[in-house]
Amino acid sequence: MRLEARGLKKEIGGRELYRELDLRVEQGCTLAIRGPSGAGKSQLLRHLAGLDPNRSATIVQAGSISLNGRDYEQWDPFEWRSQVCSVPQQVPRLQGAPAELEDRIARLSVQRDRKSDDPRELAVSFGLSTELWERPWTELSIGEGHRALLAILLARCPAVILLDEPTAALDPDATAAVEERLKGATCVWITHSSDQAGRVGDEILTLSGETDAD
Repeated sequence: MRLEARGLKKEIGGRELYRELDLRVEQGCTLAIRGPSGAGKSQLLRHLAGLDPNRSATIVQAGSISLNGRDYEQWDPFEWRSQVCSVPQQVPRLQGAPAELEDRIARLSVQRDRKSDDPRELAVSFGLSTELWERPWTELSIGEGHRALLAILLARCPAVILLDEPTAALDPDATAAVEERLKGATCVWITHSSDQAGRVGDEILTLSGETDAD
């Protein structure tokens, strides 16, 4: 599927992060996003994922987003988030173990009959042991938790994957494994590494964090 956005604008607390931003990600391609801290990279992913509350007084955003020609407003929010999957830079505070999250996501899936992969096999390909699946999230390192979460979300085979520095806490071998697994996937991938952007990105979008005043 193709992810497309036109005329995106976002302000938080009166500060404009970006405006008149257009992007298009064809199926099987990766758009790498670069820019300094505070430029709005993570906020752009939240915008594309539909994660910001519409009633927030401090957040103003505009523009149109579509998946395969179908506008965001025409999608059920849960269906959109199952198709456009966001993987945050930091693993949120989670209860239980990866096995429990895997089960909850499978039960809550909008399309229960949709093709899915085995997240444990994906985790092993990322260098994680199978016994880790039963350990509490609180006992996992940052890198282990991130790889486990990435494996669980990727296993649902979303149409588009939004990645916020997915390899920042990983060693070179694990980084290479993640990059290899995501080849051919449709991704928007934030990275601070120019080398990584060159490896994974079919196109590169740079956010400067600067907008001209009217």
